[in-house]
Amino acid sequence: MSMPGNFGHNLRPDPRGVVLLDDQDRAIGTAGKHAAHMRGLYHAAISIILVDRSGRQLLQQRAFTKYHCGGLWTNACCSHQMAGEASAAAAKRRLFQELRLNTKLTQLARVRYRARVGHLTEHECVDVFVGLVDDMPRINPCEAARVAWLSPGDRQAYDPLTPWSALYLELFGFERPRARALGLDDGTIHDCGPTFRL
Repeated sequence: MSMPGNFGHNLRPDPRGVVLLDDQDRAIGTAGKHAAHMRGLYHAAISIILVDRSGRQLLQQRAFTKYHCGGLWTNACCSHQMAGEASAAAAKRRLFQELRLNTKLTQLARVRYRARVGHLTEHECVDVFVGLVDDMPRINPCEAARVAWLSPGDRQAYDPLTPWSALYLELFGFERPRARALGLDDGTIHDCGPTFRL
């Protein structure tokens, strides 16, 4: 399976859509975000784990008005690329839109998962980024209700997490995101293999 940095470079940009993928993670078209989640269509996404120097992870409580998982705690930012938009650019754009942060981001992994969330299905190929944050974010209330720090010694403090955020904690724990954010590892982007069914 390929690990490109740009999904759907040959597709027309659609700010309301998601980039649909085949089983080799190649872009095959776009669909509306809600329609893709109603039908469980496989599509590209980005997710961001923000850490402080001690390794705590910043969580956001999703706005209660979100069309799925409203009010649940999750990792710092989750969203989708527009057609032709590099994953890193999408991550930077959405982090600023949601939390008003301009944090340097580095890709940690690619994760594929499928999860039922209420009446919808998340079926995503996610490029996961990490960043070091020293400043508290300024929340966009359309996206997040509030933020909090999750400490390694208190992993269940904000349960239940969104299915994808719980998966990232299981896969990466606290030390791997911290090491990547601080530049203490070899920088390898991990492909986490076949789809996790959550």
